Amino acid sequence: MVEASYAQLSDGRQIAYQEYGDPDGRPAFFFHGWLGSRLDFAPNDQLAGDLGARVIALDRPGCGESDFQPDRRLLDWPGDVSDALGFGEFALCGHSFGGPFVAACAYSIPDRITSAAIVAGISPLSFDGATSGMPALVRLVLWLGRIAPPLTRPYVAFMARMAKSPDSLKKGIESQLSDDEAALLSTPRFDGFFENFGEMTKHGSTGAYWDARVFLEDWGFDCADIDAPVALFYGTEDSNVPIQMGEYYRDAMPNSTATFYEGEGHLIMYSRAKEILDTLLAGSPERSA
Repeated sequence: MVEASYAQLSDGRQIAYQEYGDPDGRPAFFFHGWLGSRLDFAPNDQLAGDLGARVIALDRPGCGESDFQPDRRLLDWPGDVSDALGFGEFALCGHSFGGPFVAACAYSIPDRITSAAIVAGISPLSFDGATSGMPALVRLVLWLGRIAPPLTRPYVAFMARMAKSPDSLKKGIESQLSDDEAALLSTPRFDGFFENFGEMTKHGSTGAYWDARVFLEDWGFDCADIDAPVALFYGTEDSNVPIQMGEYYRDAMPNSTATFYEGEGHLIMYSRAKEILDTLLAGSPERSA
């Protein structure tokens, strides 16, 4: 495994990151899913380089190699992103659980963002039917997380143990995918991908617990107040993050554009990576740190 790089934040914490693509390319931050880490973007490394993108994938606080931040909230994240690496402007992309963190940045620091994409991103759970179509256990955990967050700790600990068994984790994920998506995971592009899933909880499950908790608590803003343009990408057959979550963002954010891939699922961050990166780079000027 490639060693992480670190950025020193103004409050003394360190945030870990991994760079992909072209080191002289146009900067784009990538926000990982759950259970995920800065290593999630690795299958798209070569493509990012071919397109001239410099992708900086960050570990969120307490995840992977980033320092823990006690009692953090969703709106603390834009400050970390602004503080890291000294870019004046940058693009943003968040996959799955990374979606709300893109929304927080689009709300809080729109002047710093050249373009933004939420890819199969989980949405607020405040509307009727938000979790319809998700696995029953996940729906239960999300419900518990909203009414009594500490009750979700056993589930987080269980998932952390699962992440240490790559073969079991792969089988579990493949069972929720279409045949085409499952086949994609068996290509050389994904060599080592499942071994990396233990990275988020390598120092314990507290960071992963808080990463979910900040999403389940009040976000501190309304998506209707996001004026920055945000591109949305969703698969219509995604059972991890069902299509109504993409429709929520589309209808709530006045300057959003939505692409829904008919019959596709949760792995569009990889199967549709070129379209997503092309969209990000179209709004991102040539610059480097």
